[in-house]
Amino acid sequence: MSRTGEFAHVGVSLHPERSYAVVVHGAAVLPVEPARADLDGTIASAVRTAIGEFPDGPFAVTVDLAPMLLDAITRADSALPRVAVIRVVPRPATDPALARSPAALVERRVARRFTVAGGHDLLGNELCPLDHGRLEEICAELAAGSIRHVAIVAAGSQARPGHERGVADAIQTAMPGARISAASEYGGHGLVAREATVVLDCALSGVAEQLVDRCERVLSRLPGEFQLRVARGDGGYTTASRIRTMPVVAFGATDALEVCGAAYLEGLADCRVLLSRDGAQVAGEVRHGLAQVSLAESAGIGTELVVPTAVLTPERDVTPTGVPGRMPDVPVVRARHAPELLACVGAAVSSPTSWLDEVAFIESADELRSVRRDAEERATAFVTANGAAPGTAFFAEVSTVAVPYSPAGTVRIRVRVAGTPDIGLSRPLLEAP
Repeated sequence: MSRTGEFAHVGVSLHPERSYAVVVHGAAVLPVEPARADLDGTIASAVRTAIGEFPDGPFAVTVDLAPMLLDAITRADSALPRVAVIRVVPRPATDPALARSPAALVERRVARRFTVAGGHDLLGNELCPLDHGRLEEICAELAAGSIRHVAIVAAGSQARPGHERGVADAIQTAMPGARISAASEYGGHGLVAREATVVLDCALSGVAEQLVDRCERVLSRLPGEFQLRVARGDGGYTTASRIRTMPVVAFGATDALEVCGAAYLEGLADCRVLLSRDGAQVAGEVRHGLAQVSLAESAGIGTELVVPTAVLTPERDVTPTGVPGRMPDVPVVRARHAPELLACVGAAVSSPTSWLDEVAFIESADELRSVRRDAEERATAFVTANGAAPGTAFFAEVSTVAVPYSPAGTVRIRVRVAGTPDIGLSRPLLEAP
């Protein structure tokens, strides 16, 4: 169950037209009605409300940037920079359709696409040597042009990122000020999903940085000290500094926050939450206070990314005795509040999280245990870097499954870790309502 301790937590959902905020302190949930509903006015009003109602502090402010990021991508007059994509694969795509992203919104952000021979298979075996000659030509062409955002995706870089890093180093040398996103930073599978992730990551880097900077400037002008956190797509949160380098992690957070916010307001850690979407009803699951997440197609984008988001499925109406055709094993919650308030509550009560999604090759049970232990340790280190108090990390999901159509011993490992916000450790924690 998410807990807020005896400290006030501010949850803010930033939208292009207006923003929303709540202050959560244990069982108390205080919606904020700012005089100015832009980013600056909403955050300032929320913090002043927290200080006025709970003067002992300290406070944490968690912002949901997802609506702003989605607007930046989908707006017809979007000012986002266009991105050069460098694919590192054995050979270029022969079909023009395969050379493009299937998502029009992603393709709109692509200014140029290059292919460099190279890459590895899922197990890290080199498919062909990196073509340094072609890489030099691309570097020279990019350096002479105006594109300064470069997304790099190499086949098999999840297992062996050497070629991808070689390309990134060459680009950085040729264009010292370039913004570079590399797919190996995110793990996951599928060239399409991995490429879409780094294209959006690269394109969003500037707007995400501006939003985070603006939030920090607002907080710096207010009395007291505050932790600024940014909600992740899986409904957890991470630090502002990590969002500056990996902005796509914040993409799609709102759905997970709404699900968790509705569960929190009902005082439930495990439940099925029903939300309204465009006149229809969808359901999301909450377990141990965390939204169930997966690698699914992100709303409004048209393709899957390799960062997890909440799983929302169409749901038929619910009767007092249960859901027709199925018997839920947990309480069913019908969201009774505005989605913006739910997202703010979900942000305020969120926990730091991390996620790994990797492929490994094992030949024995001992090796499998070693690979899993290594993944768990790295995920635990990541969640601590994202704001968890040391020693509080717990595994929300650990799965190891065989990869079909691959050599025997190929396994896919997923690890999801959550932790307790370190701000609440010095005093006893209070249970949620």
